[in-house]
Amino acid sequence: MRTMNIGKLNKRITIQQEVDEVNEIGQHQKVMQDVKTVWGTVTPVRGSEFYDAQKLTEEETYKFFIRYLPDITADMFISCQGKLFQMKAIIDVDFEHKMLEIHAVERVKKVYDE
Repeated sequence: MRTMNIGKLNKRITIQQEVDEVNEIGQHQKVMQDVKTVWGTVTPVRGSEFYDAQKLTEEETYKFFIRYLPDITADMFISCQGKLFQMKAIIDVDFEHKMLEIHAVERVKKVYDE
């Protein structure tokens, strides 16, 4: 049984999801919609690089710890400190419905001046 140290929940985290929206000329577009803003902890886990569409891309993996929320799914996103993270896994720690451990990645495309 793990206990949550609520004093470490010191980052403002916004859970977001992509929704379809019709703009003023009738076209469908994907927009980010806020679901919930909570306090949490952010911990970097690892970083890696790979090629995506012939561009070097960095991928950094983070763990987020927040209080339990029942309707969070892995197709959502996290906005924190001006960065956007894509959720990869959501773990209900010890199945107690007290704390969520969220694994998410931030992808950054490197741009080189030539």
